[in-house]
Amino acid sequence: MAKRNDDFFKEKKPWSEVKDELLGCYFKPYVSKILHTYKPLVYVDCFAGKGKFDDGKPGSPIIALDIINECISSTKMETVNIHTCFIDLHYASDLKNNLKGYPGIHIISGRFEDEIEKYLSDKVGCNVFLYIDPYGIKALQCSLFDSFATGKFYSIELLINLNSFGFMREACRALGTTYNDVSVFDDLIEYEPTIMDISEQSIVELNEIAGGDYWQDIVKDYKKHKINGYEAEALFAEKYCARLQQSYTYVLNMPLRIKKGQRPKYRLIHATNHKDGCLLMVDNICNRWQALQKIQTDGQLMLWEENCENQIIHEEDIEKKLIEHLSQYTSYTSLHETLASFFMKHGVICSTSKAKDIIKNLQKGNRIDIIRNPSRTKKGKPTNFMTEGKGQTVHIRWLS
Repeated sequence: MAKRNDDFFKEKKPWSEVKDELLGCYFKPYVSKILHTYKPLVYVDCFAGKGKFDDGKPGSPIIALDIINECISSTKMETVNIHTCFIDLHYASDLKNNLKGYPGIHIISGRFEDEIEKYLSDKVGCNVFLYIDPYGIKALQCSLFDSFATGKFYSIELLINLNSFGFMREACRALGTTYNDVSVFDDLIEYEPTIMDISEQSIVELNEIAGGDYWQDIVKDYKKHKINGYEAEALFAEKYCARLQQSYTYVLNMPLRIKKGQRPKYRLIHATNHKDGCLLMVDNICNRWQALQKIQTDGQLMLWEENCENQIIHEEDIEKKLIEHLSQYTSYTSLHETLASFFMKHGVICSTSKAKDIIKNLQKGNRIDIIRNPSRTKKGKPTNFMTEGKGQTVHIRWLS
């Protein structure tokens, strides 16, 4: 076990700001939406830390609790049922002190991997949201994530901070090579880095983290110089998400970077079996990426629009991909279902609103038929909404 970095919570670093911003921006609309299922919400911060940093900036627990309180105060629902739990092995006492102004919270002193299944064992029928921002990669046991998916919850969502470069570094070490052509580690501050060695035990542990041995072929190709370190990380992230899709229908990842052209330091992975949760995260990633672009370019206009992978995107290409995808749906299918599967295939290449605008234009061109329920407003006019939920459904069918 590597030595802990006890200065980690001294001040909040830019990477923590970005991660927590993505959590906060997604969690607010998530809570607002999930309350209308009229099922209990269970929020668990699985590596809660101190709750706030020594410089006074809020950590993920306070960010989540403030959002919950804001959503409760603004809802017109008479009763809400929300359970919050914060797990940490080293800082439970700090958590209790820093969160003492928030009533009804549950704090567990222990390891996430030892405590989480016990805590969730009586949460049948609940909406469960797990924020998993681990200190090291060893706690990310894929079998645990598989077990969550089979729980008898009303819904389950995971937001995982994956240190994919850290995984590749230790994977190379375990297979007897050095991950030395990447430059992300200089300012990649880890609280409790995982250190592997050349042993069968390390390989077993890495298999458990990755949910398979696919990573070994990636390291072998890297060792043979068939791919570089950045390509190896991107390939691992892609295959890791594909592995999670064995248990979760919708899996998205957002590479976290601050400066334009900079390599990502982390991957934030979102996994769910609910199409609406997937689409909510698509728009959140787009919104956060647009905000980061303004920081990266000092507010200057860009000649070409880019996606969160720093890839140039053209509207014609998005339309071409969407037409190809929609042409499969020759019988009426939920709009949200078709969009969620589109983003699973192509990644977050645009916002849901842009995709819906393209679909509306295809309808005008008589290439798509749309059935809305209700089909008429209270004044008898045809409805034109493109969002499902709250008594509204939208189904589409390819015509030509």
